[in-house]
Formats: sequence, C-alpha cells, structure tokens
Amino acid sequence: MGIETLRSLRELSIISEKKTLNLQYLKEFSHLEQLHVGGKVKNLDAVGDLKDLNYLALHSISKLPLHFVNRLKKLKHLRILLGGREHIQEIEENEIDDLEISRVRGFHDLSNIANFRALTRLVMEDQIQLREVSFDREMKALEELAIWNCKGLSRLTGMEQLPSLRKLRILKTAIDFDSFIHQKLPSSLSTVEFVTTKRKVDQEIQESLVKLGYQKWSSS
Repeated sequence: MGIETLRSLRELSIISEKKTLNLQYLKEFSHLEQLHVGGKVKNLDAVGDLKDLNYLALHSISKLPLHFVNRLKKLKHLRILLGGREHIQEIEENEIDDLEISRVRGFHDLSNIANFRALTRLVMEDQIQLREVSFDREMKALEELAIWNCKGLSRLTGMEQLPSLRKLRILKTAIDFDSFIHQKLPSSLSTVEFVTTKRKVDQEIQESLVKLGYQKWSSS
C-alpha cells in the first residue's frame, strides 16, 4: 500500500504497547474520520489537526492533556478507555453526541458535563472513584444515560435538567434507590433499570419501577 493510499484512509486503529508512537505524522492523514489510538504515544496534540474526525477512541492513554479535542469541530463520538486521568476539564463546549468513559484509573470529576451540550448518550463504566454526577444545567439532547459498576457513586442529581431522557440504567452503585426515585424525574423517561446485585432488593426495586410505569431496559 503506497503512502498516498495511506493518506486517504478514513479509518485507522493504532495501539503501541512497547515502543512510543509519534503521532505527529497523523497530520498527513487529513481524511481520517475514525481513529482509535492507544498505548505509549507522544504528540497526541496532533490529533487535533484531523478536522474531519467524527469518532475518537483513546485507549490506555494516561494523563496527557485533552485540549486538542476542542479543535475537532466535527467530533461526535468520544470514548476514553483505560489509562489514568482525574477529569476531562480541558474539554470546552462542544458538539459531541456520544460520550463513554470506561475503566479510567483515578477518574473522579465529571463536573463539566454541561459542556457536552449536544450529548444524546452518556455511558460511565467501572469508575470506582466517581462519587457524584450532577446535571446543574439543562442538557436538552440527552436521551440515554448508563452508569455501570461505579461503586463509589452515591449522588446522581439534577435529573430534571434532562427533558429528553428516555432510558436510564444504574447498575452496582452506592445510590440509594428510595432517595433517587423520589426526586423529580423527567416526564420523558420511559425505561429504567436499577440493579444492586442483591436479589431480594432488586426484585422489590423492579416491582416498584413497574408500578411507576417504567419499562425494563432492553438491549435491542
């Protein structure tokens, strides 16, 4: 495959576990729309020059700043997987549609979530140091929220700021169901799953949700 053919690629996945990968060369791949990059890298900032990028997955990249994301005006899907960082505060107001943060060591601060004003789907998984998620400003587009195995999470507030929320999934957190379900929830909400992994408790919760008119989450 010639270098010109490479430069016309629209999708690329590169992960380096041993040798440090210099991402400076990515600037030449100006047609990239989807990028999955991970492992030992330098010059991550060069990703910000990929103006047509709409999907970005960062895999096992620790602590490198994410300011470059603010230059990706067409970015719709952002996944941050593994590695370690405390927050994503560098990311300013954007048009990202789908955000997933999974198994990121040390992550505990999602206080800038309102910057993701176009978000329709948010997934948080295996974030054991995350204590609170608060929607303090209206997020008109958010339709689906899934929080999995965030065992330290005890507060999920501001649900009334999500007027389009349809599907909610909360699995294995420290959130108290009775306190949570009695807060003001969006009238658009139709599907709710709340699981503690305690069989009897979960059965009672499911019965309560059915009585309240909520459907069970389906993967279909």
